[in-house]
Amino acid sequence: MRVLSACDILMLWGESMKRWGVAMLVCLLCWAGCFAKPAWAEQAVAFYTFSAEEVPPALLTTAMQVHTQNVSMLLTFGGDCTLGGEPSGVNGAKGFGGVVRKHGLSYPFSGLESLFATDDVTVVNLEGVLSDNRKDPAPGKTFHFIGETRYAAILSLGSVECVNLANNHVMDFGRRGYKDTLRALNAEQVAYFGEEMVTVAEKNGMRVGFTGSTANLSERRREALARQMEVLRSVGCQWIVHTIHGGVEYDAQPSARQRAAAAFAVENGADLVVGHHPHVVQGMELLQGVPVLYSLGNCCFGGNLRPRDMDACILRAELSFKEGELQSMGLTLWPIRISGDKGSNNYQPVLAAGKDARRVMDKLQKSSGVELKPYVEGQGALQPMIRYEGRRER
Repeated sequence: MRVLSACDILMLWGESMKRWGVAMLVCLLCWAGCFAKPAWAEQAVAFYTFSAEEVPPALLTTAMQVHTQNVSMLLTFGGDCTLGGEPSGVNGAKGFGGVVRKHGLSYPFSGLESLFATDDVTVVNLEGVLSDNRKDPAPGKTFHFIGETRYAAILSLGSVECVNLANNHVMDFGRRGYKDTLRALNAEQVAYFGEEMVTVAEKNGMRVGFTGSTANLSERRREALARQMEVLRSVGCQWIVHTIHGGVEYDAQPSARQRAAAAFAVENGADLVVGHHPHVVQGMELLQGVPVLYSLGNCCFGGNLRPRDMDACILRAELSFKEGELQSMGLTLWPIRISGDKGSNNYQPVLAAGKDARRVMDKLQKSSGVELKPYVEGQGALQPMIRYEGRRER
């Protein structure tokens, strides 16, 4: 009979404890698995941001996949968002930076949480630069909008998954500021699209593409946009959104350039056109059956403490796909105020109600080519569902 030494006893004890620990870990994992959601329980949305010349292989190899499931997607669109302001005043007590410093990064979009946090994709126009370097502002401009790179977290915390960068302020601090903005967005996993890039949002195999442009479409930009649309279709996008940044500031009617840009987008495959830039709302019309909303107005706008117009709009699009084909699209208009304060801009947009909501809808109707359904408290202004029989031919 072997007599165990103290070292032997310690080693045996250690092995026993190790086996006990592994067994406990397995039990804990099994217990946790009983409460964890299975993979199919949540249909997460995947985003792909790329240029038309560098298409992700993952999209190309699955572009012709067969769809057998019914899928719905809910998209929300907001207007101009400047997460910052002019360098001279952005960090003052009443500037955007000062207000965010006081209330935190979750503050700006918290008033729209009921919309932004309950959809599949929220898209806004990011009008300005996110950079910690304020040197070398672009020459020849009256206003330069900039915010700290950490302000990109305002988007992710506010449930904004994607931004448009095709606007007149994205290059306010040159190419370096633009690249800083992209790095800040990438760090927060916020997708983006614009003159150089497109984005594909995929949910359970269904793909929606996003492109953007200004209303001033040069011949070169027209060719590039047509190519972007073609690429999005080639990777299996069943639906394409095009955003247009342009128009005359504070003009209630869309300009000829806005209308021409919208028509070009529709001719080249857009299924919805959404606009911004005039800082006021502009109405809706149908082009070849495609809804065009010319301007949502501002949203979270740090560029002005006292904007001339505080009325704006949020657009929601509910898409229903059956076996890979779009069956119906429902649009809901949600009037908002870009500030919870009546007297000045507190940089926290909120849902409008009562006479405020009706006033926004009246403004939209006056410049619309279609009859808009009225606003209903708690439900927004739900427009008639647009139904499709198979894919629209292009």
